[in-house]
Amino acid sequence: MASLLTSCKIVENIGIMPNATWDIAQLERKLPDGDTCPDGAVYTAHWTAALEENGESVGAYGSVGFGDPDPDNFTPFSELTKEEVLNWVFETLGPDQIITIEEGLYNQLQQKLNPTTEAGVPW
Repeated sequence: MASLLTSCKIVENIGIMPNATWDIAQLERKLPDGDTCPDGAVYTAHWTAALEENGESVGAYGSVGFGDPDPDNFTPFSELTKEEVLNWVFETLGPDQIITIEEGLYNQLQQKLNPTTEAGVPW
């Protein structure tokens, strides 16, 4: 997997928002059973993405699944970093989906900052 900086630069060139914050909320992994990697293998990452401006914030939550790890390029669970797992998420989502998520967040944030509708009753 490429480094986070490399992935961000690749994605950034096609429109990733520089003020978007991506994080990993949770990982799911298979526990060792003799047929899996000794430290278990991550099969799902739950991610969050957020934008904030002028005290307003919006967020998104999702998950991606992974296939079996490459035994020649395996990082034990205890040695994983957030950056490495974010790279997996970015590579799995792909640039188009990342842009769609961030554009959706941007639009939600703009609606909060500059509302065009309002709900309520007059009494």
